Amino acid sequence: MRIALISMLAEGAADVRLAGHSLAWHQVQAALALACERIVCLAEAPGPELAALQREAERRGATFNPVTHHRALSGLVRAADTLLVFAPGVLPDRDWLAQTFGARAGVAVLPADGAVEQGFERIDRERAWAGVLATRGDAVEALAALPPDADPIAGLLRVALQRGAGAVTVPDKWLDDGRWALVASSAAAERYQAGWYQRHVPAPSFERPGSALAHRLARAVVDRVSNAAGTATGLIAGGAAVAIVSAVAGYFGHVAAGVAGLTAASAILAVGTALGRLSRAGTGEGARTWLGEARRTLLDVSLFAIAASPGEFEGWTAEFAALVLIAVIRLARDERAPRPLRPLSDRTVVFAVVAGAAAAGVFAPGMAVLAVIGLALRLFWPVKTS
Repeated sequence: MRIALISMLAEGAADVRLAGHSLAWHQVQAALALACERIVCLAEAPGPELAALQREAERRGATFNPVTHHRALSGLVRAADTLLVFAPGVLPDRDWLAQTFGARAGVAVLPADGAVEQGFERIDRERAWAGVLATRGDAVEALAALPPDADPIAGLLRVALQRGAGAVTVPDKWLDDGRWALVASSAAAERYQAGWYQRHVPAPSFERPGSALAHRLARAVVDRVSNAAGTATGLIAGGAAVAIVSAVAGYFGHVAAGVAGLTAASAILAVGTALGRLSRAGTGEGARTWLGEARRTLLDVSLFAIAASPGEFEGWTAEFAALVLIAVIRLARDERAPRPLRPLSDRTVVFAVVAGAAAAGVFAPGMAVLAVIGLALRLFWPVKTS
């Protein structure tokens, strides 16, 4: 069994937060990426942060055991187990850990020059401990000789070094670009946070303006809400409701109001989707593809419902223009689409233009013009091939 050991014994450990979560939560994500089946957390007493760690670990299928003293480890770790140890405050690169420590033991190290200045513990003249190690489970037996107030993480590091554990070198440039860090204060977490988000959830290009603005809005609020995932779910549900109401209103003759509402619904759904991505940052969990397609389909069907209003439009021209525009929107999502076409994949932008056309009394012609422009760009604009 692979077991992870993390610690919240350091003073103020629960107060330092990155992307809305404690540093221990991020270490839990790294442990889960390493396929740890059990996570042991050293903590002084139960509390809301410890409960949040337990919920996250158990939600992902791991066993979570909070302990108050290192002597309890002997009952949780067997000699044949592999024990992954995380120093308090270390934020490692999750993907690198999964590749490097996936099937081996060792001590992650950094060049002492530079690393010691950033708070990493020197282990010899040339090297500093990078804050992660993997060792055999029987190493916990040596902790029995430690005094009650001894640091078990430091003790396990000493045992691993005495046993001649191999060194696994972390690229030292990662200290500069933030892929590996030791965060000891809220101020340090704040400095590190922007780059962390950019690595895990890159901001969309302004080629799709609505998505880019939605991401930046979500980024501005994600750390200010107590439950970002729940807020994202609420926004998506609210956006879907607005889309349905707008479709009904448009179908029964309120075309301009219906398309305006559809624009608002698209923006709300975009913010909710972006907030959901940000709330999952660092977990390795991707978005459910079918949910994204369901949201896009709902918006497309709503636009078609407005175009099918029997009281406003005769014949099939409005419905046909809507269908062609929907096809263009979907074609523009293709990564091979010409760059000038890509803004037409952004439903918030497209619906805003169509809403303006509806307010001017040219709803169907406005959709037709956008569709023709999109098709012309797709067919005739030169596409770069690799």
